[in-house]
Amino acid sequence: MSDKAGYKRPPGPDRKLVLKHWIQYIPLRILAFIMRLVPFALARLFGRCVGLLFWSLFKSKRKIATANLDVVFSDRVTDLEKKRLGRGCLSHFGNVMAETLCMPQINQRNFLRFVEWDNVRPFYEGLEGGKGVILCTAHYGNWEIMNLALGYMNLPLSAMARPMDNPLVHDYLEKLRQLSGNRIIYKSRSVRRVLGALAENRIVGVVNDQDVHDHNALFVDFFGRPAATTPMPAAMAYKTGAPIVTGYAVPLGKGRYRLSFQPLIRADQDADKQTEIMRITRLLNERLEQQIEAFPMYWMWIHKRFKTTPEGVANPY
Repeated sequence: MSDKAGYKRPPGPDRKLVLKHWIQYIPLRILAFIMRLVPFALARLFGRCVGLLFWSLFKSKRKIATANLDVVFSDRVTDLEKKRLGRGCLSHFGNVMAETLCMPQINQRNFLRFVEWDNVRPFYEGLEGGKGVILCTAHYGNWEIMNLALGYMNLPLSAMARPMDNPLVHDYLEKLRQLSGNRIIYKSRSVRRVLGALAENRIVGVVNDQDVHDHNALFVDFFGRPAATTPMPAAMAYKTGAPIVTGYAVPLGKGRYRLSFQPLIRADQDADKQTEIMRITRLLNERLEQQIEAFPMYWMWIHKRFKTTPEGVANPY
């Protein structure tokens, strides 16, 4: 959004607090306060209801979800099943909202009540090299719970995040995300901070499943369709020698998650740079495809993943 002709405000919190910021922030804090007073199961139920209400009220989001489901599943899934998946997705992400607001209830002593681990070994293997590790995940399951738990496992995480326009909400979410000792790297002008974190032998967490609409995007197949994808994880792996771990927080029910991680991906720094970046980026998309195919309800279907298209390819929205 431009403040004046020819100038685009850089991403990040607004410099000046206005009434709108308080109108957004105060209900959020009231809701968070209530969530911490009620049993965790009741907070999650409320979140599911909010998600289902969102699905019912916003036709535009239903259309995006349907278009994505058509691209991914075509006629392999019936229209009725696609509708069930879309509703289930919003119900799940209502849960995620509630669980995120409840994160102050999760601490070093009790976090294993909320998560279990599947193959955490790649982190330790990767960190042995002293070049850091790049964690690639997605808007799938509950990535915020996963990041929180990694901090409590004493795995040093610097998570990349999009800054919020509202400075009050920005500061509040930052505090939630740093409860277990994690650091936050905001995406605007982040290259130096990412390189610094890897040089400190930290894990840099990246959510890399969304549409990218800048000149750096690579069109890489995702469910058989060219999708604008960030090359950043692959480029950083090639530049620094840091290996990549892929992993997802898979719901188990009743607010518990299985944190499941796949074997390391290592860049061949002797290979052609662009060829190697494309190979790794394609592999990252393939791993996410496999996860979505296994449990499709837990991916964020309401995002316009295929919005940016190469010339000659129709926009599904």
